[in-house]
Amino acid sequence: MAPRRSARTLASPAATPLIRRAAFRRAVEAIPGRVRITTTASQRRRTTTTASRRRRTTTTASRRRAIQSAANQPPAEDPPVTNRRGINSRGTNRRGTNRLPVQDTAPIVTLLQNPDPQRGTGSHAGIGALTEFGTKLGLRRLRMELAKMTSDPTDGCTVELVDDCIYDWKAVILGPLGTPYEGGHFELRLQFPQTYPARPPFLMFLTEVYHCNVLYRAICVDILGSTWSPALTVEKILLSIRSLLSDPNPENPLNGAAAELYKTDREEYDRMARQWTLRFAQP
Repeated sequence: MAPRRSARTLASPAATPLIRRAAFRRAVEAIPGRVRITTTASQRRRTTTTASRRRRTTTTASRRRAIQSAANQPPAEDPPVTNRRGINSRGTNRRGTNRLPVQDTAPIVTLLQNPDPQRGTGSHAGIGALTEFGTKLGLRRLRMELAKMTSDPTDGCTVELVDDCIYDWKAVILGPLGTPYEGGHFELRLQFPQTYPARPPFLMFLTEVYHCNVLYRAICVDILGSTWSPALTVEKILLSIRSLLSDPNPENPLNGAAAELYKTDREEYDRMARQWTLRFAQP
């Protein structure tokens, strides 16, 4: 009788799924020779735990395979580091700049011109490398300039090394024609820093000169100071000094007395310059 009721219950369309499931189980248990199988809650938990362990084992194995395959491939570039807190939906930070701000990298010339006084030029690896690079660049530049001026001398300018030192030069410029310095041979000394051409050379007259922009053999010229550029060469420096002899600058003098005389009595200034040339600048 129980199976018939169960069959009617299963056939009833109004029966809920739970009722139909219970009726099906009773019908199966009523079959002769059928072994009743019961599943306890602890068995269900053990089954669930075993399945989760299998999933973890599978995940661990897949991770190992991924690590082994990545080890056989070349390393990829590191992803850019961004500050997620300061980035909005438009890809910019709160100040409106780009997501990845570009850091200002000073060029090699600027780093060589302004070394860190606390760390020095050679104590830090980066600055030391830049200094070594600047030294090699300066040596190559000086050798090229010396070879050019030796093989093809500039008109009115000659150069030579002092004690075979590439950083110490001696130059001779001829007094420009039509000036009080005509006929004079003016010797100069050029001493180059190791950071040349990032920094200008130190230049001084070895010959006594009466000039507005020369005092105690020191020279006041802009190209050796504020307007220095690595593009300037020794040839251009000597030509500028020679041009300064023929065209003094009394508005930016180094010898104030000579500049005042140049403005008030040009003939007397020329007489003094010519007298000094005949006295000190003869070959």
